[in-house]
Amino acid sequence: MTGIFGTWVDLQVDINLILQIIMFAIIVISLFYKNKNKFKIHGVLMGIAVILHVLTFLTVMGPIFFGHFSTFVDYISYPEIQTTWIHAIPGAIAMIMGILLVGLWALKPSNIAACSRRKRLMDVTVLLWLVSLIFGIATYILV
Repeated sequence: MTGIFGTWVDLQVDINLILQIIMFAIIVISLFYKNKNKFKIHGVLMGIAVILHVLTFLTVMGPIFFGHFSTFVDYISYPEIQTTWIHAIPGAIAMIMGILLVGLWALKPSNIAACSRRKRLMDVTVLLWLVSLIFGIATYILV
């Protein structure tokens, strides 16, 4: 057993799992600041979460997913593969939407009205991120 949690996964996968949970905690904390009308802190925290998400995708999740892509296609009937897809698709959409939303905010951080108009997109992004996290944890457990 090589993992932190007594599993057979590589240490980088365990570290990635911990980082994903920390990122979601950062999102929850940023929502607290948004509700207190501290939009700059909210935006900065969301930016940190998105940057960490992109970095963990580029260094851990992406290489694993694309390195085993044929397995994810050939064994689609396996529950752990299905769980992986249910993790990957919302996660990819949330990452793209997060990059877009944080990027738009970063261009004009003082324009609160523009952010308010994107509230539904932000809500959907957080929901997709949560779904991805839940199924990422499920994938970790099943593998």
